[in-house]
Amino acid sequence: TPLHVFAANEELALTSTLQDAQLLIEEMIVSDPTCVTTQCLLEGKIPFVDVIISWIEAIHSPDLRYSRVLSPGRISQCTFDGLHRSDRSGIESHREGTEKHDRMFRFPTNVSTTPFFRWSLEMLSFIITKLYILSKENGRGPIPRRYTKCREIIIENVASIPLLCKSILLIHENDESHRAFKMPIILNALLNKNSIGMWLVAMFRGDRFTKLRAITFLEHISNVKITDMNGVYRHCSQNEYDAFLEKRMEAYQAVANLEGIMAAMVLLSPKKIEKAASTSIIHYVLDERIGRPSSLCFMLFDLTIYIFLMISYRVNLIRCLEVTCSDWDSPRYLVSIIAVYFLCRDILTVISMMQTSKQEVWAFFRDWWNYVESIGMALVLWTTTLLSEELVESTYLPIIFALTIGLLWIKMIGFLKNINMQLSTFILAVVEILKDMRWFLLVMTVVILMFGEMIEILMKTSGTCKVGLDQGERLLSGAEDFCSSLAWDSYVRIYGIIVGDVSLEDFQETTAITVLFIIFTLFCVVVLLNILIAIVNDSYAKSLARSYGLFGKARVEHVSRQLARERFVSTKIYLDIEDSTKRNFSNIVKRCLFRVLRWCIFAFLLAVVIAVNVLSVDTWRLLWLDRHKYGGEVSNQEAYFIFKFLSPLLV
Repeated sequence: TPLHVFAANEELALTSTLQDAQLLIEEMIVSDPTCVTTQCLLEGKIPFVDVIISWIEAIHSPDLRYSRVLSPGRISQCTFDGLHRSDRSGIESHREGTEKHDRMFRFPTNVSTTPFFRWSLEMLSFIITKLYILSKENGRGPIPRRYTKCREIIIENVASIPLLCKSILLIHENDESHRAFKMPIILNALLNKNSIGMWLVAMFRGDRFTKLRAITFLEHISNVKITDMNGVYRHCSQNEYDAFLEKRMEAYQAVANLEGIMAAMVLLSPKKIEKAASTSIIHYVLDERIGRPSSLCFMLFDLTIYIFLMISYRVNLIRCLEVTCSDWDSPRYLVSIIAVYFLCRDILTVISMMQTSKQEVWAFFRDWWNYVESIGMALVLWTTTLLSEELVESTYLPIIFALTIGLLWIKMIGFLKNINMQLSTFILAVVEILKDMRWFLLVMTVVILMFGEMIEILMKTSGTCKVGLDQGERLLSGAEDFCSSLAWDSYVRIYGIIVGDVSLEDFQETTAITVLFIIFTLFCVVVLLNILIAIVNDSYAKSLARSYGLFGKARVEHVSRQLARERFVSTKIYLDIEDSTKRNFSNIVKRCLFRVLRWCIFAFLLAVVIAVNVLSVDTWRLLWLDRHKYGGEVSNQEAYFIFKFLSPLLV
């Protein structure tokens, strides 16, 4: 057609003005709208599309010197078989050992656009905008439906171009890439599920440039508006708005169906995870993953037996310290079984992550909440074995018991931060405040040590200290603390001044001590504490502004760990793309081993459920006996009622 000839003439396109070209195309559309959707007899493409395809093939050329190949990690055999035909062509060529590289996972560097490519995008954007205007101006009937049909055909043809969005993301200049994503034709292609592929997962696993561009892609999809897609600001009907929402949900679901997207996001830095998790598309993906029945069942199961663990550990500790530990004590074995379950769960999570990527394992150990859980479970298991009459008299065991209980409660707080955004904001805001206070705490520690030693020296050299007093004969006063042989007493007394435990008589022994007291209170109480209040206010305000991202970051880490655990009970076999056909025998061995391991895990979970149920009933019976033995005044009375109602829930 004449429009094909005009679209393929690069010299004419670059020499003519944009207004003249648009005027010519507008006259063609008015006379015959189908001219913009007629396919070329030789290429089978609509006008202007062949230029875009040629540019994409040029930047993905195997002969291109500046390029790199990234991998999306290990994918399942089902995912490999379900790739698009245009996506699988590159993988099959790579597997066959030919020189043709995999275009999907090839990421060229220093990409730039050509004037002819930009001109083609502008012409396509003008065409779909003009078709939308004409459909609105002609009211109802077959003519506006004809314009709308032509517009949908153009958008579908452009969105079906392989690697279009990926190629635009790789443009080196930010202004060029941003300008391209502002064009209506690209905005419509963004919300097409055919424009999303496994290349997005590979970009998250790439270098800093590809990671930032992958986050930019998520932001572009999340920020698309119906007025931007139409190219003009006009009132949209309810049907048009419903169609827009349907397309957006399809695009969001296409991203949610990408295997390994959550595992790849965990590899980002914490700031980048927050930025990506604050987009509406990742919020939808997280809701979809957490709302699955398997995820909800795992969360409910873990929460239930964790409550059993906390109550049973306290019951076992109180019984052994106040009464006695028998040879067969149900709380002790209940605590041991649950602690072993959580430790084995963490070990299997790490092994599952190692199958996909070692970087994911490092990301797992980067999260200090995982250390809290692992150390807490190890201490629970260790202290449960140490509970005997011979070892209870030790001085360090009560400290370890108290530390273990503290870690158990901190883990409970860590579990709650994944449930509600307001609760997560508060918990993570406390963590951010502690991070921002690190330099303040360093300065305050130095000041406490400095003034504590200065006043101690003045006290001991002024002759006011009483000599020969034992540690038990000392009075709890400021002068006695500074005269103590332990430097720790001086530091604690100085810290007591900051929190309000101060007596002026303790610092009137000499004039120098009084002057130091005045300087210390002026600097610490007036200056440092006000600085601390300012730091807390500023950090909490920043946390509130980042609440959406902080909550998303916590859920991304939770979902990635949950998916890693689910891979152990899945029938999918995870393979490297590069070696998926070279290891047929090893794939069979892996499949058999995974089936055996999966059934072992099922048996282990069933054994844990049965053992916890049986032992919890026995523990409930012991609590009931203690309650009647001590007349209802035993401290475990509340645990009796909790076990009474939680046991049927676990069943």
